[in-house]
Amino acid sequence: MSTLDINKVENEEENKTPDKKQIEAEEKEVMLKAEVETMETPAELKADSEGPVKAALSGDVTEQGREVKPKFIPIGAIKMPGFFTKNSDKEKAKDDEGANEKDGDNDKDESKPKRHRLQFLHTCPFTQFMHHPQHENGEDANERKRGLIFDLKYPKIFQRRSAKDGEATLASMETLEDKLDTPNDGMENVKLDAGDAEDGKVATKLPLKERIRQKKFIIDDIVVCCIVLLVLVAVIIGIVVGARAGPPAERPLRLGRYMTTITNCGPVEGIRDEDVYKFYSIPYAVPPVGEKRFTYAQPLTNISMCWNETLEAHNRGPLCLQFLENSTITGEEDCLTLDVVTPHVRYDSPLPVVVLIGANTLAGGISPAQPSAMYARTKEVVFVRPNFRLGLFGFLALDILANTKYPATSGNYALSDLIVALQWVKHNIQHFGGDPQSVTLLGHRAGATLTAALTTVKKAQKLYSRAWLSSPSVVLPSQPFDGSYRYFEQFKQASKCNDADCLRRMSSTEILSYMPDLWMTTNIGSLPLTGEYRHSWLVMDGDLLREPANESWIAQRKAKEEGKEKLFKPMVLGTTQHSGHSDLLYKKPPQMKWTPEIVEKDINASVIGDHQLIPEIFAHVNKTYEGLVELISSVRTLCPLLNLTQSILKAPMYVVLGAGAGAGGAGSGVAGVGADVEALLGTFDSEGAEQRRFMAAMQQLFYYYVWHGNLPGPETNLIAVGQDLLPLPDLPLCRLLVEKGIVPQYAHTD
Repeated sequence: MSTLDINKVENEEENKTPDKKQIEAEEKEVMLKAEVETMETPAELKADSEGPVKAALSGDVTEQGREVKPKFIPIGAIKMPGFFTKNSDKEKAKDDEGANEKDGDNDKDESKPKRHRLQFLHTCPFTQFMHHPQHENGEDANERKRGLIFDLKYPKIFQRRSAKDGEATLASMETLEDKLDTPNDGMENVKLDAGDAEDGKVATKLPLKERIRQKKFIIDDIVVCCIVLLVLVAVIIGIVVGARAGPPAERPLRLGRYMTTITNCGPVEGIRDEDVYKFYSIPYAVPPVGEKRFTYAQPLTNISMCWNETLEAHNRGPLCLQFLENSTITGEEDCLTLDVVTPHVRYDSPLPVVVLIGANTLAGGISPAQPSAMYARTKEVVFVRPNFRLGLFGFLALDILANTKYPATSGNYALSDLIVALQWVKHNIQHFGGDPQSVTLLGHRAGATLTAALTTVKKAQKLYSRAWLSSPSVVLPSQPFDGSYRYFEQFKQASKCNDADCLRRMSSTEILSYMPDLWMTTNIGSLPLTGEYRHSWLVMDGDLLREPANESWIAQRKAKEEGKEKLFKPMVLGTTQHSGHSDLLYKKPPQMKWTPEIVEKDINASVIGDHQLIPEIFAHVNKTYEGLVELISSVRTLCPLLNLTQSILKAPMYVVLGAGAGAGGAGSGVAGVGADVEALLGTFDSEGAEQRRFMAAMQQLFYYYVWHGNLPGPETNLIAVGQDLLPLPDLPLCRLLVEKGIVPQYAHTD
């Protein structure tokens, strides 16, 4: 019964008379009694039979001969007729049609693509997944957003329904189960969406892999992903910032040419020249003057010895006091400084360090081992050249000096200078772009002899990585300190000093005047004579040099064989085929020409003639000047070094051949004593193609060793360096000289 019919019945009842009402009541009572007999209903529903609504609820009213059973109605699902249901069905139908048309318009508006400024973001797969209109099983986009991504449940009044949802959720009581076509009696029910209420709970119960497969994510998944992304971004930013943290890669220049860096004693300012940075005369030790004369070097550990402002290291300082080959004196006593030439002043990529230790003799003489701006730049190395004391100021060993120190010792002051200089390099070279863990000692002639002695000093072994010795002397002290006094007894008698204070009060010129002339000579460029005088500058002082060098080298070799690499420092030794060559020797004959007769006469007057070895010697060398200097070099330098490397050091050795490196006034077939170092540092006279190839081969050998700690190519004991690097199986002349006892007895001393 519709709402209009019920209203009509109620109006008719109001217009009826009391008699009619009584008659109708009696008829209804008869009808109810008849129904009691045919139907079993609860007593409560039989008593309450007034009105069509109550009859419908009690199940007594039948339609088309079928009983209408009472339905289970959820709380809040009934909209009672009355004040809110006075509108006609037509008006409701119109409203529903209007609402459906409005929803349809909204759907049309939403279906239209909207243009965004950030259109490129829509190409992202995640963005397309979020904005896809249909789920893979046909679910509505709104339901997908509610249960798939956001999973946040809002009250139904805030959820927008389409026309399809309205038909399913607004229906009469009878359509909750069997959907019967009954007239609209004003009763409406609202379908509760139980699936929506449980969708989020079902999603949370699924494992993560299943949610990913079904593309059903919850808000927790989104939060976790965002946190992980933020952590990754923070880690990446931290790595980038940490890599760029610290001092700047390259320090700035002042006025476009002045570079300032720091040391443990204060800032220093160098100058940019030839595309490198040059720092000259940086003090590394306490000046050895006054009471510090004839004492070991002391590092600058006291701030009172340092400078207050920036030290300008723009110009070269004086050399240490010494005698030159022409018997002239140069230098000053306050000289313990060093020079640094570096291609970069930065911290991010430290470069190998090459410490140049050069001297022609231990009495003095300027060595060609000087820093090279070109090879610092092209070979990417840092050059350091320290000044060190020479002559009497570097080696004077007397008992009157030893008595002022406990334990009693004196001499070898030059070795202490080099040790303190290496300590300075270890603590400061990183501020000049150098690597303190990669320090190569490059010694030449007398400087190589000092370097060889340094390799036996335990205090120095932790201050360098490897050594390269060019034409050193193999004659190192082996006598106790008491026996070394006799080498300097002649000076003590000439000075007439009986205590150390007397020696320290003397002027430097007066001290040099008491040195015998014989101490300034060197025998590297002459054949040995029977009973020749030999002066030794180095002594066994009991502090720095405590044992013979051979014993120390044997112990280092055993340490390498036992796997104790920290106690072993690699060494490479070498010389030239004509290390005995000099301009003085070349110009010795009055006619300035060495004839075969003059060559044979000079050899016969030496120890070679005394041993009756002339015929055998000329089987290996010819009667020319080149043959003469080859014999001198073999006796004094080449063969003694070969014997040392093969019998004790087991270290590689190279020989510069004159045929490939010869240059100078003696002809193209002579390679002088400094040819190898000059080739390494770019001062070699390379006029022809042969000389340039020799320089390239020599530099390949040395700078590979500086960077890698070993020589290129397969390991070999002897390498010939000419226009290429070739293995040299043997030197027959050296084997002869060793068998006859000439080598190493007459090796040169510095």
